[in-house]
Amino acid sequence: MPYTARRVRRFLRTPAAVAAVCAAALLCGGCAGKPSAAAETAAKAAAEATPQAPGISIEEIATAIGCSPEVSVEADELRQGGCETGQGAYRMATFSADRGLRSWLDEARMYGGSYLVGDRWVVTTAQPAALTALRDRLGGSLEAGTDHSGGSDHAGASGQPGASAQSGASDQPGASAQPGASAQPGASGQPGGSDHSGHHQ
Repeated sequence: MPYTARRVRRFLRTPAAVAAVCAAALLCGGCAGKPSAAAETAAKAAAEATPQAPGISIEEIATAIGCSPEVSVEADELRQGGCETGQGAYRMATFSADRGLRSWLDEARMYGGSYLVGDRWVVTTAQPAALTALRDRLGGSLEAGTDHSGGSDHAGASGQPGASAQSGASDQPGASAQPGASAQPGASGQPGGSDHSGHHQ
């Protein structure tokens, strides 16, 4: 071992030297001042990324509703389940991070509905009034999904999703967009049929 390393060890062994090092560390730490914005942002991101138990469990939510939950998803970042009462079916989810809750809500809101949202948990049911009553027991805030009732109902003329709004219209080449046009095998634009799309032979 080199001579300087032995001298440093001897210096650190004396109680006065240890006290001096501790005092210097405390003084330097006290002079550091307020953490930088970057340090605060990094600390906040680390806190969000660290999985934590939600403020309330699915079982506690179900107890407040008055039902027994059936857990359908059990993962580190998410627990999801549901239950039924005389008022209807409830879906509930708890999250380990707020980011997971926000992602789930962003996706779910596209389908409409009402949501009771708390600290990393959410409950939904078909009856918004039931969520209002549940909010009195659990807290949280009521949030609404996207309303799809006005303007377009996303259904075609037959009322079936994906059906065409024009009777007989087809995306097939050569098919007629006229009412009553046929889209059956052998008709225009279909295998085995004649092509009357405006080209004459």
